[in-house]
Amino acid sequence: MNMMTELSVGVEVVRTLADCLKAIGNPKRLEIVQFCSRPRTFTDIVVSLKLNPASFRFHSKVLMNCDLIRKVERGVYHTTELGNRLLELVEQASRLSKN
Repeated sequence: MNMMTELSVGVEVVRTLADCLKAIGNPKRLEIVQFCSRPRTFTDIVVSLKLNPASFRFHSKVLMNCDLIRKVERGVYHTTELGNRLLELVEQASRLSKN
């Protein structure tokens, strides 16, 4: 791999990360990703997080497009590995900002 290819791969990774951060920059979306750290049903999510169904469908599409949550079966959502790692980074950043 030459230097230019390595840089373009790095840029793509940074763009993907920026898209993910933008997605969870919305407080409701961050809450959804955190809540789905265990598999959760559509009903459980909308009731527990006090979302209307249309709002959840919109937010879930954004999160699924960024590969932060996924449907594990019909009507059941779960945080992906990428989503879990991003949550870890958010937690670490939160701890660092308190110091």
